[in-house]
Amino acid sequence: GKVAVVTGAARGIGATIAEVLARDGAHVICADIPAAGEALAETANKVNGTAFPLDVSAPDAGSKLAEHALERHGGIDIIVNNAGITRDTLAIRMKDEDWDAVIQTNLSSAFTACRSAIKHMMKNRSGRIINVSSVVALAGNAGQANYIASKAGLIGLTKALAKEYGGRGITVNAIAPATTA
Repeated sequence: GKVAVVTGAARGIGATIAEVLARDGAHVICADIPAAGEALAETANKVNGTAFPLDVSAPDAGSKLAEHALERHGGIDIIVNNAGITRDTLAIRMKDEDWDAVIQTNLSSAFTACRSAIKHMMKNRSGRIINVSSVVALAGNAGQANYIASKAGLIGLTKALAKEYGGRGITVNAIAPATTA
């Protein structure tokens, strides 16, 4: 009976998370970039959820997600910030736009989504936020300075939000999976 939002839900970890949440009885809003089209629709249909094409890197994406969930489903109980990209290369060769794109998609989008969801969750004194980080955030890896910085930032964001809102019935956790196929 809960409303869950999963970003990056068209495939991989995000699609699997959407399936598990739906199996556990949640209505799942599956968000992913518009270019994910058919894959996003397939995930949403598989979980009997809602497809929501959205570029999470857009500055207003978090508020759009929250508005959609509030207008169509009455709120957000769970948000899984899973959307992520890579633009791997050695730091000395990394273009500013590749740094910015990864930080914006992997970290800033999670912040704006959390901020928008927390406003609703605080009214209910309940909510679950799960940020998908990576084991490389802890171990490091050559050629992934932007990715690692974004995923380590997610861990820091998770810790800060957990301290800020844990006393208000909102749990904030991060998971750090290894590379998946």
